[in-house]
Amino acid sequence: MLDPNFDHKPSRDVRRLIASVGMGVALIMIVGVAVYSAHAGILPGISHLSPGPASRPAGASNAQVHSLCDTPSHPKGDSNASIHSGGLVRTFLVHLAPSYGEQPQPLVINYHGYNNTAQRTAKQTNMGAEADRAGFILVFPQAVDSPPSWNAGIGAFGPTGNSNDVRFTHDLISYFEHNYCVDAHRIYVAGYSLGGGMAYRVACSLSDQIAAFATVEGAFYRIPGGCNPSRPIPLLEIHGQADRLAPYNGNPYMGMAAAQVYLNFWLAQDKCKSTTTVVFQKADVTGIEWPYCAHGVVIQHYRISDGGHTWPGSSPQPSLGYTTQTIDANVVIWNFVSQFRT
Repeated sequence: MLDPNFDHKPSRDVRRLIASVGMGVALIMIVGVAVYSAHAGILPGISHLSPGPASRPAGASNAQVHSLCDTPSHPKGDSNASIHSGGLVRTFLVHLAPSYGEQPQPLVINYHGYNNTAQRTAKQTNMGAEADRAGFILVFPQAVDSPPSWNAGIGAFGPTGNSNDVRFTHDLISYFEHNYCVDAHRIYVAGYSLGGGMAYRVACSLSDQIAAFATVEGAFYRIPGGCNPSRPIPLLEIHGQADRLAPYNGNPYMGMAAAQVYLNFWLAQDKCKSTTTVVFQKADVTGIEWPYCAHGVVIQHYRISDGGHTWPGSSPQPSLGYTTQTIDANVVIWNFVSQFRT
């Protein structure tokens, strides 16, 4: 029989306390699951690594979407701009994706070939389409000299250019970091022909800023003072074995290194093991990877058996040799470099 003088209040307080603790634990578990899901990219509209085009509610205007960027506004699509560097006015073409401005985006700098222009290279490569799809800032710098040439190294007849293009690239990166909505940890360089040689020199000199780099039909020359990057750097090299202008086996007369010599240097520099993996094999293209390098770095080489001095996936240019359509260099480059950050 219950004692009528028994005080029930402490019992009720204990039950309330237990209930409150239980609700708190449940709330913590729910929040924890949500945070984990967001980090893992499970929740819709949230990206795990690469900041692609931001999701937007149907019918929302630009003014309704909160921007993470406080840099000046810029027009989407193509525009021309310039900076002062090394006492010269240096020009470049900028391509901004439709998603630009809503969150910091990676920066890709793509160097044109010898005696070429930023505008022609932008049109020929059509890399802007990949920038629109993936959501990155794309820049095509313009070389100076006449004809336009990059100071990519020392050939058989002296320097390949007269301007300080490493300084130009450093100043260009600084300009974009201060004036555009750039993810400073995801800056990449690429280049075609002599522009590939320029990307190589930049990777050697600005390794603290460049997360990864890629070269297409690169013309590689000796760099004054050598290549001394401060850390291992991921590299993608794409080269046609029928390239007559930047031969796969090099051109000793011009002081141009063979593709394999260039790769061997970076394999040693990045402390890669000799183990290789075939990551792509179709028709005339074979993709080889060295997956075990220092600090998680990877090196890839796409060999095109009948490829000329051309940009894979672009419109054919018969005078430069065969243009493979088996791969799109823009897609291959982005899929590779976008894995890495400084």
